Amino acid sequence: QEMLMLAAVTFAACLTAFGLGFLIKRQRRSTNPYLPALFTTFLTGPVGFPLFSSYFGEENLYKLAILDAGHSIFLFTVLIAFMGSAGTKGTVDGRKNLWVPLCSMLRSPMTIAMIAGIALSFSGYAPMIEGYPAGAAALGAVDLAASSAFSLSLILVGYELPLRVKKLGRTLADVLLRLGMMLLIAYVLNTVVIAGWLGLDKTYQMALYTMFLLPPSFIIPLSITEQSEEKQYVMGFISLHLVVSMAAFILLMAVI
Repeated sequence: QEMLMLAAVTFAACLTAFGLGFLIKRQRRSTNPYLPALFTTFLTGPVGFPLFSSYFGEENLYKLAILDAGHSIFLFTVLIAFMGSAGTKGTVDGRKNLWVPLCSMLRSPMTIAMIAGIALSFSGYAPMIEGYPAGAAALGAVDLAASSAFSLSLILVGYELPLRVKKLGRTLADVLLRLGMMLLIAYVLNTVVIAGWLGLDKTYQMALYTMFLLPPSFIIPLSITEQSEEKQYVMGFISLHLVVSMAAFILLMAVI
């Protein structure tokens, strides 16, 4: 029950931050259709898990994984649908068509893999598959491919990440705005839900802070197929946020 509650809380937090992203876009009268996406989701896999385990140990990594479950559901449903509708993929004859991103999301290899993994987990056949040499070898190959995929995605996105000095001030202001907003949400959730309502230990609170310090997901720039000024801004935002996140994590660990 606590696991479901934590997953639901992180999903709701992502949805709330997403809504605030639309308000920020409207207040600034920004023409960047991807701006709301930059104020939600987290780079948990390639960055969050290594950071958290390096300080709190792998034995506590499951606590961050529980929190990440709700975030992953939001990422592979709401955000992917939005990214499809925000770009040129979501238009037919110049008009928005929600069926286009929905079908694209359902056909996405990430969605299919996630559904297959969840189905296998709930089926109870995973231990039986691991018991066979061929099954264990296949699962080992999947683990190896998954770890390599994270590294390859970091290289791919890192190669394209621009840090343009010309617009550094505006980008830094947006990064700090997102960071402050996320830390405020994390503080409220830790005080009211994790410590207050559920009575969980401090490691859960640190897991939430770690996740909410992270930059937005790499899926955002990878979902933008066209080369545009908006994509360049998204890439610059994530690159700068990575640096700020590392500094913020070190500072957080120093004061706890």
